[in-house]
Amino acid sequence: MEHLVEQYGEYLFHLGYLYVKDRQLAEEITQDVFLKYMQQPEKFRGDASLKTYLTRILINRCYDELKKIKRKTLFNQWLFKKDKNQPSIEHTYIKQEAYQTLLDKVLQLSLHYREIIILYYYEEFEVKEIANLLGLSENTVRTRLRRAREILKTDQQLEEIYQYMRGMNHESI
Repeated sequence: MEHLVEQYGEYLFHLGYLYVKDRQLAEEITQDVFLKYMQQPEKFRGDASLKTYLTRILINRCYDELKKIKRKTLFNQWLFKKDKNQPSIEHTYIKQEAYQTLLDKVLQLSLHYREIIILYYYEEFEVKEIANLLGLSENTVRTRLRRAREILKTDQQLEEIYQYMRGMNHESI
């Protein structure tokens, strides 16, 4: 295994970095690639070179991480638009309060909606993973996720915070 790390480690790290643009995350992904290969070396059938096989694993892991990052960003932007300027202390405080209010509202959801939101947005599990974890069908997970979002979107307090934050973002432009 040490030989593989020496031979392909730097190559996989650099390739991973080109995808995720984060050194620490690229290192983690590279380690995951070697760990996955170590745990299941029989999955390598020899149809292509080992370098190609490890590269495919790396690219798939990078895509997974990029999806997680995108999902998390979209969820956070659900309430807030990104500021073009540096946020004021007041703006930062209001964002923190809004985030806490959102978290409080998530915690008020019934258990079967709350667990889906937490696993999907906060723990960053994929729908398939949540379905396996909870013993549900993927469609049930998607339905609960959609319904939980609808409940949150119709909450008047969250709507007021969202409108206020939108106004603050437009003022700072």
